[in-house]
Amino acid sequence: MTDLEEVLQNKMPSAAWVIDVENSTVPMLNEAAERLLVGSIGQIQAGQRQIPPALKQKWQSRLSRCQKGQQFLCRWPFSSDPSQSHQCVGSAVKLPDDRYGILLEVSITAITQPPCAVPEKDMGLLQQFKTLSFAIFALDGQFINASEFFLNHFGEVKHINYLFAVSSAAKSFMARVNGQSSLSQEIMLSTANGVRWHRIEACFDAELGQIYLLAHDIQEERDHEVALYRLNNYDSLTNLPNRNLLYQQLESALQNAKKRGRQFGLMYLDLDGFKVVNDNFGHRVGDELIQRVAERIKSSIPSGACLYRLGGDEFVVVLENTNALSELEDIAQSIMQSASNTYPVAKMEMMISASIGIASYPQHADDVDNLLKNADAAMYRAKSTGHNLYFVYENQMADNINAHLTLGGGLRKAIENEEFELHYQPKVALPDENVVGAEALIRWNHPELGMVSPDKFIPLAEESGLILPLGEWVIRRACRQLQEWREQGYPAICLSVNLSSRQFMQADLVDMVQAILEETGVDPAYLELELTESMLMTDAKQSIEKLHSFRELGLTLSIDDFGTGYSSLSYLKKFPIQTLKIDRSFIHDIGIDGDNDAIVKATIAMAKSLNLKVIAEGVEHRSQVNALGGYDCQEVQGYLYSKPLPSDDFVQFMQKQVGYESFSLVETGSL
Repeated sequence: MTDLEEVLQNKMPSAAWVIDVENSTVPMLNEAAERLLVGSIGQIQAGQRQIPPALKQKWQSRLSRCQKGQQFLCRWPFSSDPSQSHQCVGSAVKLPDDRYGILLEVSITAITQPPCAVPEKDMGLLQQFKTLSFAIFALDGQFINASEFFLNHFGEVKHINYLFAVSSAAKSFMARVNGQSSLSQEIMLSTANGVRWHRIEACFDAELGQIYLLAHDIQEERDHEVALYRLNNYDSLTNLPNRNLLYQQLESALQNAKKRGRQFGLMYLDLDGFKVVNDNFGHRVGDELIQRVAERIKSSIPSGACLYRLGGDEFVVVLENTNALSELEDIAQSIMQSASNTYPVAKMEMMISASIGIASYPQHADDVDNLLKNADAAMYRAKSTGHNLYFVYENQMADNINAHLTLGGGLRKAIENEEFELHYQPKVALPDENVVGAEALIRWNHPELGMVSPDKFIPLAEESGLILPLGEWVIRRACRQLQEWREQGYPAICLSVNLSSRQFMQADLVDMVQAILEETGVDPAYLELELTESMLMTDAKQSIEKLHSFRELGLTLSIDDFGTGYSSLSYLKKFPIQTLKIDRSFIHDIGIDGDNDAIVKATIAMAKSLNLKVIAEGVEHRSQVNALGGYDCQEVQGYLYSKPLPSDDFVQFMQKQVGYESFSLVETGSL
């Protein structure tokens, strides 16, 4: 009998046994232990009883921290109920081959306690944390006890694994808690009310071999953080990422592109005339339109592209890892094609297009700020050129932006100082080619820049809202010009004025025009208002009502740029108009392009069937006049006859025409 075996026998009647941790065996135990540990250890292999792997891990940790001769408290699971355990006293002992193992002894006091009894230390902890989610687990994860708050929150928990929403998280936690005295982390746990975020604090009691766990429910804090993140990084109206996330992606894209020698690009989008919608229909309608536009754009771009809303009516599309600018141009074309359909908003069929600017790294800029600025500059070029267009950035566009801003600053002052004037382009009747009317076109006589064309300042006026006072000035000045020509004895001609979309949506437009007519004393029959198809189709029902109001005043109404909009022919007969003006794009190749000839001929025939007069604009060659005359077009307008002229030059032009030699001799009379 070895010395160690004598020690075990002397422990009687206490149960005592020796653990060979390295070999996972119990090489020696006394009779009391034999009776106590029935079923707690494995089958006899190679003459020795085996212990489960989980216990081996526990005792390896104990042995590594145990000093020779020092005793410690620990637990050994019951054979009948692994969730319960025996309280033991342990110590490190030298095995016969000079390796160290562990000697365990169950104290008499522990055996006499009920199996479910909790040590006094644990009872104190449970009392201390009774209002918190506190629990005690054995080193192998078996549940020992918990506070009432814990049990109410998590329900029945037989093993620590039951707490974790993900099984791998439980394994990771157990590995960490066994390797350090305490830890803290945020993790999702399964509660009686579902999976929720918690902040857990755990510590390991080496003496008792127990894990103490304190869990704080932080789901509301996480929900608040998520809500705050969305508030800071997503647009509340469209749920699109906002400017903050745009800059984050662009910075990331820039670093990736530099590192891998790749390209990426972006498109800057601004809706055309959106302010008109807000001003005339209200912000609720405007917000709904923005939502529909965002949905339409998102469905028009590839899955690899990201859409952002910067605010208002501005959007940005980012596409990483591009190979050529053509990829960005294809997306822009897709967006414009999709935008050609109407948007169902507030029980109306509304139309709105976008101006798009394109810039790419590294061709157009090597940093995020300049890339955005240059795409913005290209967008302004598209906006100043027309609607539903895109432009790729070019170097001179930045200079144009500065000029654009300079003009914008002086626009209000120009209205106050009356720096604007009207020029008049003759309208000629066919086949005798006499002047029968004119179109009034605004010009800005800038004190420093000289004569500024409308395409430079009209977009600024639209954006700033100054188009309303400017448009009123144009109508008043045109009426006064008619009155001046009448007083000077010139024959009566019809003078047409273009209305902007925002002007047409003005609620008191009819009343304003009526007041100007009364103020100037002009016969309404000689004032013609020119409107575009897209303008009328924004809200066809309201447009029809407003057009009838104009007709009641006696005004003449014309659809300008006919053929370029998106109106339905079914509406054409409902609009109380008198004239169709065929867009110059169809006139340019007439006599050369058979398709254009067919369109113009069909348009004239349709107009005649509806008792509408037809005028063709953009006429520059005699061959165009000959073709239009052959199709029975009534009037033409263009540089073949004259460019837009100041008032005095226009009068001289008319005097040179056949039948107008005696203009200055005509008696003053009513128009």
